[in-house]
Parts: sequence; C-alpha cells; structure tokens
Amino acid sequence: MISFIIPAYDEERYIGKTLAYIPDEFEKIVVCNGCTDSTYNLAKKYARVLNLSEKNVSKARNLGAMVAKNNFLVFLDADTRLSKKAYESLLRLKEKNVVGTFKVKFNKNTFSSNFYSMIKNIFPYFKLHNASGVIFCSRKIFDLSGGFNENSIKHENHEFTERAKKHGAYYYSRNYVVTSARRYEKLGYMKILLYWIKEMLIGNKEYPSIR
Repeated sequence: MISFIIPAYDEERYIGKTLAYIPDEFEKIVVCNGCTDSTYNLAKKYARVLNLSEKNVSKARNLGAMVAKNNFLVFLDADTRLSKKAYESLLRLKEKNVVGTFKVKFNKNTFSSNFYSMIKNIFPYFKLHNASGVIFCSRKIFDLSGGFNENSIKHENHEFTERAKKHGAYYYSRNYVVTSARRYEKLGYMKILLYWIKEMLIGNKEYPSIR
C-alpha cells in the first residue's frame, strides 16, 4: 500500500491532528529530529515513531523511508493535510513509477495567502518543485535517486525532486493539500517569497524555523 513519512521538529501543535487525518489503512511513520517538546509522545498515539537526536529533515526522511514497509512513499510535513481527492490520487498512482506533488492551499483564507499559494502553484509549470508540504514517489525512484541529500540544509525537497525525475515520470496533481500559514504570517509573505527565489538562484540558506 502506501507509507506516510513525517519528519517532525517540535511539532506538538500540529502532529496529532495531522496523523489523525491520515486514514488508518496507510502506514504512518513519524521521525522526530531534535525535538524538545511533546511531539514524540503525541505521535505515539497514532504512528510508529523514531527518534533522531539532531535536527536534520533529510536524515529524518531517509530514516523513515528505510523502515517503511511499502513501495510507495509519501513525505508529508507535520502541518500539512491532504484533501480527500488527494488521497484518491495517491491510490491511483501507488503502482506507478512516479515522483510528484500536489497543488497547495493555506489554512488561512486571506488575500495574501491566496495570492501566495497561486504563485507557488505556478512553479511546477516551469519544472520547479512548489514545496507544497508533500512529496510522493515510488520506492524504486527513491532508491535510484539515493534519497534526500543529508548535507543539503535547506530546499532539500526541490533538490531531491530534480534528481528523482531522472528515474521516472514527474506527476503534478491538480488536487490540493492544505498547509499551515504560520511561517508566512510570522515573517511576511513577500519576505518568504524572496527567500525561495534567493535560495533557488544563489543557494541562500537564511531560512528560519517557525514553530
């Protein structure tokens, strides 16, 4: 079937709701990396939980993939939920050799959040990953691409997707996932957009964690 792998760094505000939203038919794996709050104990109620002492999202994803039982992997952020149609898309794709993502909406219905999600959803048309909070791929593609680059500090999802696309088809689903707007509301939508542009163009690493 399908394995959901969720890296989590101090996500006690979101992890329980995110896991409860995933149907029980799917394998759920949470990898706490550098957590100092109650994320681990909350996640244990819903999922298999692994623990890393260091904060490294790529190592967390790779560890989750290593222990996952299934041949289709979904890497999900701890503050992101899939729509019903998004789950249906995964079930249709689970036997295919693909890597991909979904369109994204924010959990806030404001002009700024709607405008920014529109910008993010344009990225895949230019063959850029839109960082929707979820990446899915077949086990074959994951293994052939070598997994996530554990030396990549930021934007590791885009870097992985670019390598993974060389080993299978890229699938951009028009179905939506809903993700938290916390970082954007804290720092400002335009500032975050500039972070993304600088990171893709010159490798900018100045991207703060917002819990």
